[in-house]
Amino acid sequence: MEHIGKKPRSNGSVLTKGEIFDLLKNSRRRKIIEYLRGHDGSARLDELAEHIAADENDTTVRQLSSDQRKRVYIGLYQCHLPKMDTLGVVEYDKNRGTVELQDSVSSLVPYMEETDDRTGSEERSWVIPVVATGILVPVGLGTLGVGALSTIPPAGWTLLSVVGIVLIVLIQQFT
Repeated sequence: MEHIGKKPRSNGSVLTKGEIFDLLKNSRRRKIIEYLRGHDGSARLDELAEHIAADENDTTVRQLSSDQRKRVYIGLYQCHLPKMDTLGVVEYDKNRGTVELQDSVSSLVPYMEETDDRTGSEERSWVIPVVATGILVPVGLGTLGVGALSTIPPAGWTLLSVVGIVLIVLIQQFT
């Protein structure tokens, strides 16, 4: 399997592409990394669990129920943090309840940023249908001979259609 990343884990190996994708396919593990990166690379398990639970339940930490906290805490404690510790992405001290980012997380960051870029383009996905409708409606009405649009010659509609197609292609290319 292809090895990714420049910084080795404590055992000297680097994360494989498969390990990276396996880690990042879970939203809780991505949230753990994001939270730790935003908090100097370390946190206590309870505060990490509260933050993720609040995010998952679209509420504040203060408004979390005990069950909401517990559900996330147990998932982090039993599954996600031990896996991330085994792979060398975090150092997880179960006894002290602390989590600390390791150098190997640097190989995950480019994949996480790519995910964020895709989200941005999804937010702009309405642009192409709006442009297409803005071109198709007048062209359609003009070709049917509706109102003043019927006075525009066919060459005008052809030009408008070509400009619309070029505009849509440019929008797709740069968003």
